[in-house]
Amino acid sequence: MTNDRNTNAPPAEPFWPVTWDEVKEAELDDALRATPAQRLAWLEEALEFARLAEAARAQAANKTR
Repeated sequence: MTNDRNTNAPPAEPFWPVTWDEVKEAELDDALRATPAQRLAWLEEALEFARLAEAARAQAANKTR
């Protein structure tokens, strides 16, 4: 059996962003590629997270009184 890959060849491109600018570009690409349903699901998760964070903050403030 032969090996079809050239093991001495450098990788063409990384599979993930490496620099801060590449990360920002990848995040923008993902956001623009999202469907309206995915965007709505993200918004619902963000609102739930904010609600839980506020509840935790209020609970912590009540314990310190």
